[in-house]
Amino acid sequence: MIRGREWTGFEAAALQEAMRQPIRKFAAMLGVETTTINNWRSGLSAVTPRSEKQEILDTTYAKRTTPEDRERFEQIVAEGETAWRARHSKQARRHGAASTTVAVPTNSEPSLERTEAVFAGSPDRGSTAADAPLAEADDFSALVSDIETAFWAAGNVTDTGPLRPISALLAATRSVTRLNMAGEYTTFALLVGPLITDLYRHTHKSSGGDQRIAWDALTQVAFDTSVVMRARGHLALAWSAARAAEDAARTIESRPGIAAAAFVSSQVLLTRPMSLKAALERAESTAAVVGSRAQTANDVQTVGMLHLQASLATAATGGDPRDHLEHAAEYAARLDRPIPTDHTTVIANTTFGSSNVALWKMSVAMEAHEPDTVLDLARKLKPQTLPTPGRAAQYWVEVGRAAASRRAHAIAIDAFLRAESIAPEHVRNMNEVQEAVAQMMGEAKRSLTAGDLGNLAHRVGVAVV
Repeated sequence: MIRGREWTGFEAAALQEAMRQPIRKFAAMLGVETTTINNWRSGLSAVTPRSEKQEILDTTYAKRTTPEDRERFEQIVAEGETAWRARHSKQARRHGAASTTVAVPTNSEPSLERTEAVFAGSPDRGSTAADAPLAEADDFSALVSDIETAFWAAGNVTDTGPLRPISALLAATRSVTRLNMAGEYTTFALLVGPLITDLYRHTHKSSGGDQRIAWDALTQVAFDTSVVMRARGHLALAWSAARAAEDAARTIESRPGIAAAAFVSSQVLLTRPMSLKAALERAESTAAVVGSRAQTANDVQTVGMLHLQASLATAATGGDPRDHLEHAAEYAARLDRPIPTDHTTVIANTTFGSSNVALWKMSVAMEAHEPDTVLDLARKLKPQTLPTPGRAAQYWVEVGRAAASRRAHAIAIDAFLRAESIAPEHVRNMNEVQEAVAQMMGEAKRSLTAGDLGNLAHRVGVAVV
């Protein structure tokens, strides 16, 4: 066997997806009926293709796939069947909603004149993807306790299956990072609990290089978990994950890991008024220590993000954030020049760069209650230049918050709907969006509250009276 084991229906479906082939074309490539492909996709791991199909799949994998196809295949297999089902179930629900998505404009900068007619010429949104119910919310909540237990048990669990190889866990680590960046939180939650457990088990059972790799990956996974749990309002778990990231990073003396852990710790601290000073101190002190030794792109990315977090914490405490924003811009400029990347670690923050610094300036200005500055900055930043869907959604959230604070309700609604169409699960759970929508519901005209604004309020959980 070329791959060393028999194919299952799930792996065959993963191969089709990795090669990005429609069912009909994939069936033609293999020389089988489309019903065979559908049977594999339906039965997944419960189905074992016959011996002649095993040979065809082996040959296709060996001779028809590119290195990129194989990398995608390994990622899909590492994510597992449960996540595959969840993802395809979600896609089916979205396609069944007969909706039209509002994309971030790619032809020009958004017009942000200070009148409610700003978006009057924008395309009719019609029924957007945001109008579909977010059925995944209950699924996410049901998984929170499993993730919490994974951190508590630290690999010492009752129900232990075969320990996945470290290569599969690395692929799964990259997958959860990608899901975090995309705001796909429910699929993230499906993957992360078992991943945390297996990584901890490797730290106990493995030695040498594999053990260090497990601690390294655990740092990144705990970081991502803290970000997601904070976004979904599970602050105690976000704090536990941040502490786990720090413990793992310090175990292997990882500079980018220590910086990343301080970033998420500061983010959680910033959610509570009594701990604003602690949030600032955590970000500033770690940036000073790690920044003085920053050598690789991984270091620069994570320390740069720490300065951005410090700028936000400074604004929240009434200080002047410009010094930290300037430091962040300097770190971003370092990435424009040749700088080595440490390929022995998965810890990095690839969203960091000049465009993300510009976005954080908008967030900092909003924290400082300067909505006009937010809109001025928005004119200079094209959302399509931002590195991830989550960052593009954040751009529109900041525009919406600024417009709402100026009672430019039509602009604010349009901006929030754009953000929601890009990353619905992320945007609908943001406190900042909920607060702005609640404010508008008390101020806006009846024609708005009974239409788009009222529907948005329902989706973000704001009571409609």
